[in-house]
Amino acid sequence: MHRHFAPVLLLVALCAIFLGRPAVAQNTAISNDLTCHDPDTGGTTQNNDRRFLIIGSDNSVGSGLGNLLIFFPTAYYFAAFTGRDLIISDKSTIGELCRIIKCGFPFVSEMALAYPGILTESAIKGARDIKKGDMQKHMEGTFIDDLVVRAWGYKPESDWWVYFVQTAECVVKITACDLGDITCAERHAFQRLIRGPFITDLSHNEEARIHGVPDNVKHAILALPHSFAPRFDAAIHIRTQFQSFENQNHLNSTESKKEVEEWLAGEEGCAVFDKMETKLLEEIGQDRLHRKNQTLHHGIISAVSGNKTAADPIYVYLAADNEEIKEIFAQKLEEKHTDHYEIKVMRVRTNGIFHVKNLAKFKTLSNGEGVMDMVFDWYALSLANVVLAWRKGGTHLVSTFVQSASRLSGTPARTSYKKDLGKGGIGTLGTQLQKDKHGGYFWNQFWLYGFLEDYRKPDDRKRLRSLLAPLAQD
Repeated sequence: MHRHFAPVLLLVALCAIFLGRPAVAQNTAISNDLTCHDPDTGGTTQNNDRRFLIIGSDNSVGSGLGNLLIFFPTAYYFAAFTGRDLIISDKSTIGELCRIIKCGFPFVSEMALAYPGILTESAIKGARDIKKGDMQKHMEGTFIDDLVVRAWGYKPESDWWVYFVQTAECVVKITACDLGDITCAERHAFQRLIRGPFITDLSHNEEARIHGVPDNVKHAILALPHSFAPRFDAAIHIRTQFQSFENQNHLNSTESKKEVEEWLAGEEGCAVFDKMETKLLEEIGQDRLHRKNQTLHHGIISAVSGNKTAADPIYVYLAADNEEIKEIFAQKLEEKHTDHYEIKVMRVRTNGIFHVKNLAKFKTLSNGEGVMDMVFDWYALSLANVVLAWRKGGTHLVSTFVQSASRLSGTPARTSYKKDLGKGGIGTLGTQLQKDKHGGYFWNQFWLYGFLEDYRKPDDRKRLRSLLAPLAQD
């Protein structure tokens, strides 16, 4: 009796040992609905066979532009794996962005005119909201069969596909990124969404509010596609998170004025300004950008780049969530003094900066200018070689606004912060000023997804067969 059950017990033990191994990134299920088609490349899908994924919510109150953009790669790859067309919600915050900057995907309203039988009013309004967990379950066999679905979120969840071999290999095929390089895959997705240039010419008043640099620099950024636009030496993003910003109070309100005055006079304001300026000069001093050879620096955007006897200023973009703080710091950076590079600070002069968590109120408070200002800030940050950021309290939490912008530029090369700019895949090196538990300041690089060095195709069945072979012969 005991001899009869011995092989069975051994088999159970082996399975328990095998299943108890430390988890590695590997396939957990083979989906019967894997298409592996880049949503950006077109194809031969017939009219009646089309399925759609709507990006963005018409009522995403509480989420800023950065929240919604940082989630975009999550949805992009679900569309790729399931052969869905990506379309942009007309009334969403991303939709507002794509009315100002040329994007790679059409609006829902445009596609509804072409495919009225699928994108009916009821199908659009009743589209099922899908989240990261739904996408993973789909790959495990709980299929999402709806013709029209909607996806939006407020945090980065771009790693969901890496735990399935077939989807990880699909990403390699689509992007030319290394296997399991999530950050590289994010760059690919963002570059398919954000194409540039600005769609419509700005009015004279709008363009006049963009100041601090020569007109040819403004023209190049506004008129050229993102991949052709000139780069900034650096960009700075200051997130004070004053209550006047978060609560969408007017710039001239008593509360707003008091917050600004107290911050500027306090230790934090002085420290942030000083350390930001010091770090900026340090980055330039490392000659990341070939400043030792002025004929190579700036190219078309520097009027004096070919003149070695003339000054060759540093071009910096400055974004902040408070207009007064931004302008005071810009003027500090632009002061010329001994051992200080000449710095040209580009920024947008605004009627006030407010959180976009309530889009309708946001537009009213900013006299209709706020969306353009916000989009220009984000776009300019994405064109910087180096981004220096700070967030209230010196927290380690990076603003999704600047974080998403920093993930747009780059190449399919293997992601690495350790290589020189442009050689480690990353096009924008992000660093945040933080505080340690003792109140000391230090600089910390923006977080990236860890590279899955343990990623491998599952040989589980082969290994299990080898373990069980002796039992089969018993």
